[in-house]
Amino acid sequence: MATYQHTVEIDRPIEEVFAFVTEPENYPKWQPSLLEVRPHSRGPLHVGRGATEIRRFLGREIETTWICTEHEPSGRATIESEQGPVPFRGTFTLEPTERGTRFTWTVETRGASARLAGPLAGRMTRRELAENTAHLKRILEDGGSAPEKSR
Repeated sequence: MATYQHTVEIDRPIEEVFAFVTEPENYPKWQPSLLEVRPHSRGPLHVGRGATEIRRFLGREIETTWICTEHEPSGRATIESEQGPVPFRGTFTLEPTERGTRFTWTVETRGASARLAGPLAGRMTRRELAENTAHLKRILEDGGSAPEKSR
């Protein structure tokens, strides 16, 4: 298993950050490599809610279906996938700070595909986590807009 993590402080209340990051329809707004997300039901993330997403990674479009396995309001949410090319667990952890919210995004990959992808995929994953959390911070703090996507 490989674990990647990135933390950023966001100058917004924890409830606001949690509401934004646990709404799957918002994911493409702050994750530019996410081309499409199709939630399997309406509303914010909760245990048992799933979605199918298409993401561009290492020049390829990858379709993955995941399900929410953990949801602690204003604290933590986890999604997991056993399907797709790389099984993973993604966790958002939020902690209050004096200025707002400390947001940590942890991604754990497992399986043969994760091992075969090697150091290049690891570097790309770390870079993508950093870019996405910076984008999230900008959107929530400055009212920035997400860039237009092309497929």
